[in-house]
Amino acid sequence: PPRLLVGAPWDGDGQGDLYKCAMGAPNASCAKANLGSAAPWLRGSAGHLGMTLVGSGDGGFVACAPLWSQECGSSAFSSGRCLRLNERLQPAGTIAPTAQRCSTYMDIVLVLDGSNSIYPWEEVQAFLGNILGRFFIGPGQTQVAVLQYGERLVQEWALGQHPTARSLLEAARNLTRQEGRETRTAMAIRQA
Repeated sequence: PPRLLVGAPWDGDGQGDLYKCAMGAPNASCAKANLGSAAPWLRGSAGHLGMTLVGSGDGGFVACAPLWSQECGSSAFSSGRCLRLNERLQPAGTIAPTAQRCSTYMDIVLVLDGSNSIYPWEEVQAFLGNILGRFFIGPGQTQVAVLQYGERLVQEWALGQHPTARSLLEAARNLTRQEGRETRTAMAIRQA
């Protein structure tokens, strides 16, 4: 019979649980799964079991509870423990937390107008340093490239050329303006 699973991460003083709801009948009801008894590691804590529900591929489900957060730049991700449930939604074992890495992997290409229409250049350098200081810079994390344009386009540095935040911020402080009377923005964006 069709059923609906409802995660209730705030149920039981934040311990969390699941509700199994029958579907189709006009007076269908929901039954609490009482997963807290199957997850002793949640007792006495606000673990929020049921915050994440995922099908396990074998007809069962995995209900997860984030137990702590880790900072990743200006954001955070939650890591936790999971409870495996069989197709009858009965506990079938716990899943230990796995090591996670910050999901801040990205390549950033900044396109800077270095023509004579931009003044004072020190404000551009300060803006660049302020933005770059907010990312985790390094191999396997965020990499930054900078293109500067005016009448011509110059790649100031390529992705990965500055593998540390210190090196990248120093390069931003030492960036000199191209100058030039023309501003070829479209050319720079296409190249980026």
